[in-house]
Amino acid sequence: DQFALSVIRETVETVILLLAPIVPHITEELWTLLGRTESLADVTWPVFDPAVASEEVITIVIQINGKVRSRISVPADEEGEQIRTLARSDEKIAWQIAGKKIVKEVYVPKKLVNIVVRD
Repeated sequence: DQFALSVIRETVETVILLLAPIVPHITEELWTLLGRTESLADVTWPVFDPAVASEEVITIVIQINGKVRSRISVPADEEGEQIRTLARSDEKIAWQIAGKKIVKEVYVPKKLVNIVVRD
């Protein structure tokens, strides 16, 4: 597949570029083996793009009285109240809190939901 090969090539080029300050002679040789004519000293470094690095889906841990009971995957931009609702309706959680009084709900953004219950 052409796309997979281009991704592999770009990855190898990036690794060679990042290793250049540590092992310059070897990386220059590898660079020319890839068919690149310019020197590694003249190539610009990769630029960090936070949009690419951000996660689209995150995993939220659901606890009951401080003990992990389940995990759910939600979109990274999901609102806290919606995440709490999803946590309460999770099949592993719903039966454990059924008929019990929810004393408190703690939501740590992008990390966990802790549901404190009493009989």
